[in-house]
Amino acid sequence: MKTINEIVKKTKQYSVKFNEEFISIEPEIYLKYHLKLKDTLEDKIYRALLDDNAYIFYNKLGIIRLKKIQTTKELRDYLSSKGAKESLIKQLVHKYTERKYLDDFAYAKMYTQMKQNSKGPKAISNYLKEKGISNEIIEKFTRKIDEHLVLGRLIPKKMKMIKNKSKKQIIQTLKGYYLRKGFSLEAIESQIKKSLSSLDIDELALIKKEYTKLLKKYQNKEKEQSIEYQIIQKLYAKGFKIEDIKKAINS
Repeated sequence: MKTINEIVKKTKQYSVKFNEEFISIEPEIYLKYHLKLKDTLEDKIYRALLDDNAYIFYNKLGIIRLKKIQTTKELRDYLSSKGAKESLIKQLVHKYTERKYLDDFAYAKMYTQMKQNSKGPKAISNYLKEKGISNEIIEKFTRKIDEHLVLGRLIPKKMKMIKNKSKKQIIQTLKGYYLRKGFSLEAIESQIKKSLSSLDIDELALIKKEYTKLLKKYQNKEKEQSIEYQIIQKLYAKGFKIEDIKKAINS
């Protein structure tokens, strides 16, 4: 048996003292059970009250959370972090799914459409997996992405932004960048090859420019006979061909 020994009305809830324990009670439950000071509740009714109260409380949290689009996993994790029992989480998730408040299929579709022109299938897939989307749903959308078409638009634009680099450096930069973006190596290399055909780089002029900079850097730090060797090594590391380096230095 539980006896109500104190009732404190708060802004959004009632703080009700059952025997020696204060419980936060939702207004709907307070009215439903007609709670009054000194009322005594049988254990069965008290347990039902707590279950109903938990449902109202966590349902409110869920609805507020769903004002921002969520995946099922995200909402489950959130409710669990707030202390909801698994049985109640399952009940609420079922309710939200039936009412289309939760829709992993729609979430995956929307995210893929938003990102498919800037990210590759692997990056999109990894993100959706972290959000708890099933492989079946992910595959349905990512397999439709034409990597060659997307990269055919992205790589030429990115290439124009890379300045003062050798062709080898440009290729390495583009590969690393788009691999991190989740595109396949095969598609990246294919589109780089196509884009390089329109790239006009005067590597000899670039080598001369880099040589002058390095010469100033090393001439006060190295012995005269080792300066040229050091510079050649640095230029080679930047992706320039040895024959072009020597040609530029001697011209």
